[in-house]
Amino acid sequence: MFRKFFLGLLVVIRRKEWLLLGGLTLAYAMIALYHLGSSSAPQSYWQPASAGDGFTVEFNDTLKLERMNSYGGVGENKFRVEFSTDNTHWSNPITIDQNYVKNFTWNVTNLDVTAKFARLTTENAGLMLQEMAFYPTGSDKPVPIQSVISNKGATEGIQNPIRAFDEQDKAVYTPGFMNGTYFDEIYHARTAYEYVHGIKPYETTHPPLGKLLISVGILLFGMDPFGWRIIGTLLGIAMIPILYVFARRLFGKQEYAFAAAFLMTFDFMHFTQTRIATIDVYGVFFIILMYYFMYRYYMLNFYLVPLKQTLVPLFWSGLFFGLGAASKWIAIYGGAGLALLFFLSLFERYREYHKAAIWLKNGIPKSKHKQAVNTDAQRKIVTTFPQLSLKTIAWCTLFFVIIPVILYAASFLPALMAHGETLSFKRLIQYQTSMYDYQTQLKATHPFSSEWYQWPFITRPLWYYAGQFLPTGLTSTIVAMGNPAIWWTGIAAVITSAFLAFKRKDRGMFVVLVAFASQYLPWIFVKRLTFIYHFFAMVPFLILCLVYVIQYGIEYRKWNKQLVYAYFAVVFLLFVMFYPALSGMEVSRHYVDTCLRWFSTWLF
Repeated sequence: MFRKFFLGLLVVIRRKEWLLLGGLTLAYAMIALYHLGSSSAPQSYWQPASAGDGFTVEFNDTLKLERMNSYGGVGENKFRVEFSTDNTHWSNPITIDQNYVKNFTWNVTNLDVTAKFARLTTENAGLMLQEMAFYPTGSDKPVPIQSVISNKGATEGIQNPIRAFDEQDKAVYTPGFMNGTYFDEIYHARTAYEYVHGIKPYETTHPPLGKLLISVGILLFGMDPFGWRIIGTLLGIAMIPILYVFARRLFGKQEYAFAAAFLMTFDFMHFTQTRIATIDVYGVFFIILMYYFMYRYYMLNFYLVPLKQTLVPLFWSGLFFGLGAASKWIAIYGGAGLALLFFLSLFERYREYHKAAIWLKNGIPKSKHKQAVNTDAQRKIVTTFPQLSLKTIAWCTLFFVIIPVILYAASFLPALMAHGETLSFKRLIQYQTSMYDYQTQLKATHPFSSEWYQWPFITRPLWYYAGQFLPTGLTSTIVAMGNPAIWWTGIAAVITSAFLAFKRKDRGMFVVLVAFASQYLPWIFVKRLTFIYHFFAMVPFLILCLVYVIQYGIEYRKWNKQLVYAYFAVVFLLFVMFYPALSGMEVSRHYVDTCLRWFSTWLF
């Protein structure tokens, strides 16, 4: 089964294509992995045993301090920091609110005090303080620590306050996305960490598998930005050859397959969304695969090939459907499209059966006499349809219902087995009702929220990150949006593809259009807060529609290929132009004001 899976993916590619596809994938991998995130972050932590716990820090010298940076882990707390020159008289109290948006990121507090001692006191026990660093005026190096004394004499385990100062070499003076969480990473990276350590998860608004996959990177590379982003980025890289194979089977030629992979490589949303530790990349990855294998099945006919051969793609489609649903509920939307395609396929087989039955009963119509009609083949259709269709439905009950339900339920085991949780069917159901209530009853606003009809027009991109503490004249930002050359032309391509596919009775493109519609149309009825990144699941199928129109234009309308090449050049140049705004790269404000002027209102 696994051998057939890999052969099904790869057999369509000829040897000479590997160099082209491999080069494109490698080039994208280098871009995607470059400045993905730091592989260094504090790992140990200090945790108070009760409210009022704290410690006193003594510096080597009495210094004027300008900054205090703290890196918090799981938990929320408020703590007060005071300063002294003699360890007797305390002044300049500052209260730090270490809430959920400050998990696993460096938080900066500006100071203007002279001190030899600093005293920290917590309001409660809900804090994991992983590291603190004090900076003297005019220096980006932490002040050397002479001693750290617990106010309750704790010296063992996580209550030993020296643990808050034992990784000063990992302290960051100017924090950013490279060394901390940003946007929804504050939920998903944290939850992945909690799964690793058996802690009751904080974020329960989506199924667990996406966070569990994030936790694989954390287990391999540590709880740092590189660790919590790497698995999603690798899947983003893998999307390129997978879409190539999909397009190769759809369009039959390597140049069109390469075109699809090229467009995916240089789409803005694909780049940005697979480099952030959120769960969308996992759902979309499995959605592409589940539709690829449903396409493989839809193009087969159990009258012409053995039933076992038709069941292989169905198995993989169902498996990836289950994995997608366990990652994010958007895959369940796609499940409706899979069901439509499956039953349409059976209906086509029924029509063949019905036609054959009539011919065998009444004789071959006069209009068909000149055609070679195999009576034995018609008799085989009539005798085998009932058992073949029933067997297929029975196997699909296993592939698309039983296995996905098992996978989905199993993904909750780490959450149900966490400390303080209950491993029971009742608690599993409570998770589902909680998620449903959140998705349907959320009442919130956001300055960058957008409606479903705005997404393909990129009228409201989503600003994930805006760098702070940068030198004057520099800016750093990460924005979620589509490549205008792909998305804007893609709107017309989807409509045109629907017309052409209907006119030409193109079954392969019907699969693509069903995939696009099944992911897009449900959002019309979603009333909760939505963002442009929800369009990410439609992008692979929008790209296939674009390539379909390009193929039709070149092969049937005799388009000038030079114009098509110019289009791809525009796609690439836009990616290069917008790369700083997609990657968090530090660039001058002058660059933004000149090169990005026509789009700067949306981005900044």
